[in-house]
Amino acid sequence: MDIIRDVRKVMRSHFMKKMKEHHFDVTIEMLEVLYILWSKDNINQQEIVDKTNRNKASITSLIDNLTARALVQRNPDPTDRRNNLIALTKEGKNYQEKLIPILEEVYQSFQADITSEELENTINVLQKINKKMIE
Repeated sequence: MDIIRDVRKVMRSHFMKKMKEHHFDVTIEMLEVLYILWSKDNINQQEIVDKTNRNKASITSLIDNLTARALVQRNPDPTDRRNNLIALTKEGKNYQEKLIPILEEVYQSFQADITSEELENTINVLQKINKKMIE
């Protein structure tokens, strides 16, 4: 299983290099939160915790950093005063338009010498491993 760790490390490094080349000031972890909000904006912080499998403290820190970069904002939850809803700012939405093509370019570079059948088989095997780990 060292190969999974190694691939993750190389992919992460490649992503970060591309992000810096294009002057994006976010980490992979922040990008993960943004990606969740791009698919469903204005959600409870607990939903982000659940979707990322991270603890509340680390998500709070990520949201603090994204807020400091003016990419997200906290809004009071009208149905529960104890909670905040996390929403993208205009800049956070603009990030999506700028960043998605770069991410797609990176994904394409990883897949350049891999056939669609090889990719599909790899995805299937990784999904099986993931499913077993969750059980």
